[in-house]
Amino acid sequence: MIAPVRWDDRVPEEAYLFNAAFCGLLIIEFAREYKKAKGADCPFVLPFCALPITLHPHTRSLLPSSTLTSMYTWLERNSNSIIGYKERAQSFRPVLQEAIRFAIDRSSLSVSEDGGLVAGPTRVASTPKFDETLSYDARDCINATKLLGRWFAKAGTTSTILSAWGIKP
Repeated sequence: MIAPVRWDDRVPEEAYLFNAAFCGLLIIEFAREYKKAKGADCPFVLPFCALPITLHPHTRSLLPSSTLTSMYTWLERNSNSIIGYKERAQSFRPVLQEAIRFAIDRSSLSVSEDGGLVAGPTRVASTPKFDETLSYDARDCINATKLLGRWFAKAGTTSTILSAWGIKP
């Protein structure tokens, strides 16, 4: 098991981009878009698949601008995006676990009765006014995460999505 690195021991760039509040916001936006598109709670594991895509600049830059392109077609056209993905997803796990704990602790994310992730009672959202204060990279991460929430909602079962990305539960 990979333990989270103490805040003071983190590389500053990683600490800023992978901080629990920002990653928590991404998970909330992902779960919110997933629920809007599918009408069901976001499976707990899917943010662990989505955020390594969102937070990887090269892969994020290749994502389509809408969900008209299916995830499977995109993966076929961009098969090199899978290279190193599994290791990246494993390395992000402690970051995402920390972000989920942070968001749940602040009541902005909840675990539903069936184990899915849903936005919590404390409203946190990326609004246009908030987005103006962010860097281009941060705004791009949020937009990509929202797209992935809708994309994964249309992509079939959780196991099919994980399998397409080369992840074995």
